[in-house]
Amino acid sequence: MQPITAEQPGHKLTPLPKPLPKPLPTWIKLRIALIKPLHRGKVIVLPFGRILKMNAPANEMASMEFVRANTTIPVPKILDIYELQPDGSAHILMTRVQGTLFSHALHTMNPVQVQSVVSDLSGYLAQMHRLTQPTQAPTSQGPTIGGTTQGPGYDHSLGSYVWGPFPTVADFHTYVRFGEPLEDWVHEPAVMEVHAKPEAYRVRYSHADLAPHNIIVDPKAGKITGIIDWEFGGWYPEYWEYIKIHYAPRRQWAEYYAAIDKEEGIQKYPKEQAAEEVIWLRAGPFGYDR
Repeated sequence: MQPITAEQPGHKLTPLPKPLPKPLPTWIKLRIALIKPLHRGKVIVLPFGRILKMNAPANEMASMEFVRANTTIPVPKILDIYELQPDGSAHILMTRVQGTLFSHALHTMNPVQVQSVVSDLSGYLAQMHRLTQPTQAPTSQGPTIGGTTQGPGYDHSLGSYVWGPFPTVADFHTYVRFGEPLEDWVHEPAVMEVHAKPEAYRVRYSHADLAPHNIIVDPKAGKITGIIDWEFGGWYPEYWEYIKIHYAPRRQWAEYYAAIDKEEGIQKYPKEQAAEEVIWLRAGPFGYDR
């Protein structure tokens, strides 16, 4: 691992349109009314290759546009924004990515196909990790840790509220430790080792939730056709993407984890994963919300 260096800005942050809080079109309302008894989530499939995501946070919209503008990662295209709220959330109309959720297809795929998907993922991770922050962080200590626009970040593993932004990895680590000094973790050697050297980690752009239910694939070809749900997208210590892949692991995804471990193009962070698992265990489901 190399020390943090102040990256020169160079990747553009495409400004999103700032529409009036216009209501949903009648045809979309009718579609929602028709299927609502069957709908359990926030995503509604519409005709003409369209998807409506309800109450999408501002950071998710910014993340999608940032990634679309600066990489070849297949991301849905935002077509329109409706009912914009004061907090920046809104209903977004976007293109529907063709393919099957990896989580649904995984049990039907052979090891070669699964490894091919992970190879694709490796290339897309490399693109994300080459991204630089659109504006220079307002500190000489290094890039900001936070959301895509360098404002507050959000990650469900860190509670139900936004956090940051933080000017250094050390500040982020302190937040992750519930604000406790490192000395309070002396009986947790993994945490002590990782958090004692925050300067060892670069800040990289991450999706931060690359579970199979957020990856769309062509199962037979073993190719990724889309990556969705960019709500947690932002700037994190370089190990964060890897450890979040292993957050709340599921047995049915064992082949995915095995393929990640075999993929040479994906850097592994076992010490950092061990440290975070200790912290997650202490946090429990509501540790950051208390």
